[in-house]
Amino acid sequence: MIYPIVLIPIIIGITTQITKFLISIIKHKKIELKYLLISGHMPSAHTAFVVSITTIVGIRETIFSTLFAITFVFSYIVVYDALKIRINIGENGKIINKLIREIPGINKAAYPTLRERVGHRPLEVLVGGIFGFLMTILLIQFF
Repeated sequence: MIYPIVLIPIIIGITTQITKFLISIIKHKKIELKYLLISGHMPSAHTAFVVSITTIVGIRETIFSTLFAITFVFSYIVVYDALKIRINIGENGKIINKLIREIPGINKAAYPTLRERVGHRPLEVLVGGIFGFLMTILLIQFF
């Protein structure tokens, strides 16, 4: 049955986003619905999702299978994107926002404020990975 391979990562992705939302409530002491959909922050839902897929494939197909190798590489690309590429996009956004604020005579209303937090810090990715792995091991028992 293919359903667990699809359902478990989706359940984990949603659960991770809800966890991120709850952590934001505790941290900021207010409800911010954007944390239900936002990328970045603790824990990494992208990482939890791809680690879940890789874990299921590793369990079902063995870690020596071609499919496991493909999912492992896919997971690596997603994690690398979260840690390196998207974090740099956020840093660029921070610099561009600062330039727009500081350049005299520029029409600030003509430029949207860019997000300054797009990627993940290493701890957020680590927690997302551990969460994805452990939740997959737990949920696979029910399928």
